[in-house]
Amino acid sequence: MGAGIALTPSISQANFLGSERPFSSQYMGDFKAPKLDKVRFAFIGVGERGSGHIAQIAAIENTEVVAISNLYEDLAKKSADVCKEAGKGQRHKKVKLYTDGEDDWKKMLEKEKPDAVIIATPWGLHAPMAIAAMNAGAHAFVEVPIALSVKEMWQIVDASEKTKKHCMMMENVNYGRDELLYLNMCRKGAIGELLHGEAAYIHELRFQMDQVDRGTGPWRTPHYANRNGNLYPTHGLGPVAQYMNVGRTDDNLKFINSFSSPSKGRHLYAEKNFPADR
Repeated sequence: MGAGIALTPSISQANFLGSERPFSSQYMGDFKAPKLDKVRFAFIGVGERGSGHIAQIAAIENTEVVAISNLYEDLAKKSADVCKEAGKGQRHKKVKLYTDGEDDWKKMLEKEKPDAVIIATPWGLHAPMAIAAMNAGAHAFVEVPIALSVKEMWQIVDASEKTKKHCMMMENVNYGRDELLYLNMCRKGAIGELLHGEAAYIHELRFQMDQVDRGTGPWRTPHYANRNGNLYPTHGLGPVAQYMNVGRTDDNLKFINSFSSPSKGRHLYAEKNFPADR
């Protein structure tokens, strides 16, 4: 859809979310950013997900972790130590920490000017932080889900096209060993012609209801309580879409339906583990 909007001036822009979009925007689907001999990374959020990302990035040659922003200083220091150890004292020497409140990440982007920013924060912050990172001159890598509304997704597209910076959703299920093995088999024709696909993501997360301070529970549990449908269907759809080249050929997703059954499991868990007034 992004290509059609950017390259087809005859299409009425009012058809898309009722808003104007500039036709002069750069389509980013095949855009290649200039090569960097060394990539300077900054991280926003180094909790349960971000701490894993930073350990992986720090171990890659020709990377430098320049800054970490996190609400909890102890977690930021712990990840900085991981970087220094991974760099064997030669890289990641001066990791700046930004832990002074919820908006300190903005100061980090302004002062450190990173080449890339990895964002692993509560879901509602993903889109605003990704857009800010691109506007600050950095490529953005964002945890699932990349945004909470179609409007935010178009804002991300607009920012990427305007700044010529990539924005990637880090859909981890696309890049597991099993998924990549099967993808390779599909591309080599070992499976034959794929005509039907099914996918699911079954994950036990009720333990997050016990988290009232740190962890993902304090901000994630309200999403389950107040929203319906699959909150991030890309875990299931992502690999199947790659197997079938959906979005890479004329085949594309026209619509998605998502339904919820009553949350009986969470209700029973709450009755068993929490007082009635919680």
